[in-house]
Amino acid sequence: MPLLQQRIVAILDEASEGIATAKANSEKNLQNGRAIFESHLQSVFTQRGAGWVDTTVGAATEGVFTGPFGSILHKSDYVENGIPLVNPAHITETGIEPDLSKTVSKKTAERLESYIMHQGDIVIGRRGEMGRCALVTETEDGWLCGTGSFFIKPSRRCDPGYMVRFLRSEGCRRQLAKLAGGTVMPNLSNTALADFPIELPPLEQQKAVVNKIDELATETERLASVYQQKLDALDALKKSLLNQAFTGQL
Repeated sequence: MPLLQQRIVAILDEASEGIATAKANSEKNLQNGRAIFESHLQSVFTQRGAGWVDTTVGAATEGVFTGPFGSILHKSDYVENGIPLVNPAHITETGIEPDLSKTVSKKTAERLESYIMHQGDIVIGRRGEMGRCALVTETEDGWLCGTGSFFIKPSRRCDPGYMVRFLRSEGCRRQLAKLAGGTVMPNLSNTALADFPIELPPLEQQKAVVNKIDELATETERLASVYQQKLDALDALKKSLLNQAFTGQL
């Protein structure tokens, strides 16, 4: 191998080793940040204090309701740019993203009035990945619960934001997955969710917990964004070095 090629290979090897180490450290820091958040989240829901009560999701709220199923809703009922339905696929980490190509008309929505959700309700998937849930906001008020979801009506006993964060926590997701069963398509029953146990602090403390979790989540996502930018920059650096090597700029 000519001397110049040997020098280029040595430079690339050294640079690749350094980039690999830097990427491994950034990925580890990213994982650690999320792990710390989940650990804190779990401790919030298990460290009892004065006034806490043992209850269930159904008893803490005004009930768990199942979306339309069977012959209640047909494929022929779907239209574009109508009133959205919220199925598990539409529930994201940050809220609800509808599919406007699969909605229903106002007339169909009136027929399915008992499945209409309102601000403050909680929508949660009953099929597939467990713990996929979101708070229904003013934007989604009047939308319909989809066939693959449940919706939970709020009560004065439980802050809906607290319930959402509880159901989305890693520990809760694991327990719900066990109840749902099934390896191909887990399916949670209405009764299983309604009877799911929850340790509930006083209402004011629930609201304080929500604020604290949101602050921590914001900081965690900020750090995640920083580390992701570092990972992207390292990938770009590696590509740049390879390009320089192949174009004779090294």
